[in-house]
Amino acid sequence: MIGIDDTDWEGGGCTTYVMYSFIKYLVRENLTRSVIGLPRLTRLNPYVPFKTRGNASLSVIIYVESEDDAKDHVELMESLINQMVKRVGKTSPGIAYLVIRNMLKVDERLTWFYRKSVRDIVTLDLARKVASKVNAKLMGGRGTIGALASLGFIPIDATYEFIAYRPEDEDRPMINPIDVKHWDHTTRPFTFLNINEDQVLIEPHGPDPVLFGVRGDSPYHVLAMGNYLANKYNAIGWIIYVTNQGTNDHRSRASEYIPYRNVDLIGILMNAVFDDKGHVHLTLDDAHKAIAYRHLGVSKELANCVGCMVEAWGGVKPNEKLDLYIEGMRVLHDRYVEVRNPRCPRCGGPMESMGRSGLLRCKRCGFEGKLPRIIIPRNNWFLINPKASEYRHLMKPNERVGLEGLALYMPKPYLWVY
Repeated sequence: MIGIDDTDWEGGGCTTYVMYSFIKYLVRENLTRSVIGLPRLTRLNPYVPFKTRGNASLSVIIYVESEDDAKDHVELMESLINQMVKRVGKTSPGIAYLVIRNMLKVDERLTWFYRKSVRDIVTLDLARKVASKVNAKLMGGRGTIGALASLGFIPIDATYEFIAYRPEDEDRPMINPIDVKHWDHTTRPFTFLNINEDQVLIEPHGPDPVLFGVRGDSPYHVLAMGNYLANKYNAIGWIIYVTNQGTNDHRSRASEYIPYRNVDLIGILMNAVFDDKGHVHLTLDDAHKAIAYRHLGVSKELANCVGCMVEAWGGVKPNEKLDLYIEGMRVLHDRYVEVRNPRCPRCGGPMESMGRSGLLRCKRCGFEGKLPRIIIPRNNWFLINPKASEYRHLMKPNERVGLEGLALYMPKPYLWVY
């Protein structure tokens, strides 16, 4: 098991491309049959302050005949990283590898380390301690944390991503929204977050070599869509990864405010104040503060929630108030009710108020009397999620609800790298 992380930098590079280059070497050497399953793309805690861009770590499981064969693969990976990575800024690449005889007996401390890395801040010292306990070897800098975490990715839910690459010395071609709309319609619900109206969501905008990435619950659906687009837009190659994207793996369900962690809160929404930038500042009944950015597109819904019992979740950022930066919210109990006049007991016509007397009068037959009003709850128990363009990698989109775990039953495609 070989894991890598932190091989991109602010001005370029991509950890998925390093892994792709490693797999392509195995293709040239006719060794792809030794790859067990698909390479794994694991997104880690999105709130860590020292991440570079996407905070992705990669790993692959390879069948080898001996310890020497394992070391040969590790040396190849190390050589690729030295050739492809610029060690600038926050970039501190690392490799983790582990030789194991039975994949059904992965040490639970390794899976624990993955869960902690995707939800919390992890130190390099802790990574070294865990590595020594599970007999893993670490090489390099801070990237060894994510590399080791990726080795512990034993999913109970997963998705796939088809990633196509472009020449780094050429301008990124613009993908036509019509192409994406056609394939989005054809492959749903087994692909997700492809397009939002005319905004193409599969196309990155950074300096990395990724041309596009199609995500979904079926490797065959992402392959069908991705292969068509890769051919049309002259990709230099592509690969399918099994990932933790769109699974909510980063949600800890913890309510304690800890910096850089994802927390869940339940309480009464007491106040919602808009600042001059359109962001909403929320206060819960336990005095906890939360912020919903304007670009999440949920301002109207939040303004209508004051007084309701809500569950809110997101990441805690360490300012003087330790505010919660909201990813999503759902209403658990709606306090609002609608008061209506009853129908006329004589003819069934509509009733209207006669003022301070409290009497009601029928508009149709003129009947007058004191009748009780009808109280109707709004029952507005809705779920607030960000706009499609604002989803973080790990956030579960609504269209995945009910498809959890499906990816684990999908057989590996015969063609998964090109």
